[in-house]
Amino acid sequence: MNPYLIPGPALYAMSGGRTSAFQLKQVLDANGGKLPEDHHVAFCNTGMELEKTLRFVHECGTRWGVHIHWLEWRDRRKRTPVSQRFEEVGFNSASRFGEPFEALIRSKKAVPNIMARWCTEHLKVQVCADFMESLGYESWHNVIGLRADELRRVVKKDAQNEAGESPWVNVMPMVKAGHTKEDVRRFWFGNMKPIDAVQIQRDFGPSACATLPQGFDLGLDEWEGNCSLCFAVGYQILLHRIRRRPEAIHLWSHFERLGNGTFTTEYSYADLGKAASSSPLLDLGDNFTSDAECGVGGVDNAIRCGART
Repeated sequence: MNPYLIPGPALYAMSGGRTSAFQLKQVLDANGGKLPEDHHVAFCNTGMELEKTLRFVHECGTRWGVHIHWLEWRDRRKRTPVSQRFEEVGFNSASRFGEPFEALIRSKKAVPNIMARWCTEHLKVQVCADFMESLGYESWHNVIGLRADELRRVVKKDAQNEAGESPWVNVMPMVKAGHTKEDVRRFWFGNMKPIDAVQIQRDFGPSACATLPQGFDLGLDEWEGNCSLCFAVGYQILLHRIRRRPEAIHLWSHFERLGNGTFTTEYSYADLGKAASSSPLLDLGDNFTSDAECGVGGVDNAIRCGART
């Protein structure tokens, strides 16, 4: 049986990255181009996504003719009806300045960290659960975009299934299909190197995508990720992101002041800003990637590369 034919009801969490979009297209193709009525696609916007990520999600929905629900966190109190714990928005009305993230930090009176990543838990995982419950589902298949070369993360999701503590069951069709990062790369770039394809788009604009296999692309380097300055990625990657987009540091530093803490124990974002401004912009190369789509598979805490190395 085609691993991309998932029994319903099902939820597909789209992070805004190439891997989860690849998975969605495989599922659509397996279903003849249209999802069954009890299959739903959700993109949980935190307000910290890059503009290209938002445009990519919108493009996927428009080009492939699939309804992607744009959801944003609003409330974490259990006494609040599930339909009021999130809000459905769209490309134009989606938050772009961290509003859901900031509201959660104010609610928790703290900032998340690598051992307590409640930003993902509340802003993405719980929002998806509340969304499905608001539609009347008591249980469903949670289709996760983990690849066959991410087995450590796969083991953790299998363990969650065995625990049986959630109303959903994790399903990972890319693992069953044996699809890896190279398959995702070929889907979007063909035989072209990702770093070269993104540079061409940067130099010549969206029209350059016409030569790519799908006719469009995310347009971000692989190390950029879908969350602007996610604290779970490597120190050097964060420095490089800040050098490329120095304006992004202000919002993250604001969150640390607001939560009276830091996202990591090794450094604050103010420290990162100082370090980035005093060191040169480096070429990370083709193999230096953050490789994590937050809210889909997430970053494995056991192999975190965020320490200063």
